[in-house]
Amino acid sequence: MEHGEDVSRVIIVTGASSGIGAATARYFGARGWRVVLAARSAKALERIAGEIQAVGGTALAVPTDVTQPSDITTLVERTMEAFKRIDVVVNNAGRGISGTLATIDLDVFAEVCHLNVLAPIAMLQAVVPIMRRQGGGVIVNVSSLTEVLPVPYMAGYGATKAALGYLSDAAALELGRDHIAVVKVLPGLTATAFAQNMAETGESLSLEQLLARANLISAVPPERVAQAIWTAAHKRKSLRCTSKRDWFLSVMARRAPDLTYALLRAAMQRYVTAEGQPSDADIRRDLRDLGLIVGAAGAAIAGIVTGIWLKVRKLKRDREHA
Repeated sequence: MEHGEDVSRVIIVTGASSGIGAATARYFGARGWRVVLAARSAKALERIAGEIQAVGGTALAVPTDVTQPSDITTLVERTMEAFKRIDVVVNNAGRGISGTLATIDLDVFAEVCHLNVLAPIAMLQAVVPIMRRQGGGVIVNVSSLTEVLPVPYMAGYGATKAALGYLSDAAALELGRDHIAVVKVLPGLTATAFAQNMAETGESLSLEQLLARANLISAVPPERVAQAIWTAAHKRKSLRCTSKRDWFLSVMARRAPDLTYALLRAAMQRYVTAEGQPSDADIRRDLRDLGLIVGAAGAAIAGIVTGIWLKVRKLKRDREHA
């Protein structure tokens, strides 16, 4: 273990069988936390638990489908039986959905909403009474950059994350007086989260892979997100983004929405036909050009912000010496 100061702390991580969830479980486990791993795959959970135990950590694997209320009840009961408390819950379990709003399967979308939005609420409702009795706790909701940056063909997924973000902010206000922090982390888009049939010389590309090749987004490693979750839990404060590039995009979306939408619209018009099929554009070359444009726009925004900050500092110094 890297640190011993958190040896009595207990964390539940949903979606812990792979990706961000597994990385988060390992990260906390290596730092002395007692980790409860929840996901549907018992075999995968046992493997991750074994990895944590192999480095001296404590881990409990509880196969769980968080869309089932009875499974959530069992998860919380087993955690309390084993460790007597719950300090942090990481609502990481989720799934993606892709497609245009004109063609999206509403039944599938309802399933995604249940997992991405209703399940975190159910987890919150299950642990809040315990956290109140013990004097506080932290609930970390893993959202997405799509919460603040609308992305074509990912509207369904982004809508669930926007809902989760709104609920997180409201819950933070409601539960603050109970010393329960509800925070969120907004990782950038990953290269394997969503399937989109966009071709490059016969290769199937997801939208985020296409944007990544344009240097518009970066694939955030799960270990970096785990570090962000650790920081958010300890500081009891939400982290808007997990990389500088994603931060620039989020700033652009908030401060220069017209420019951001124009760039996204240009990308879609250039590389995707009206039917959602790949265009004849030279994706490798032209997307790099688009990436340079967005990078320059981000740099311009950063320059404006820096200039304003320097101006304010100068005015403040002038007043002090007046």
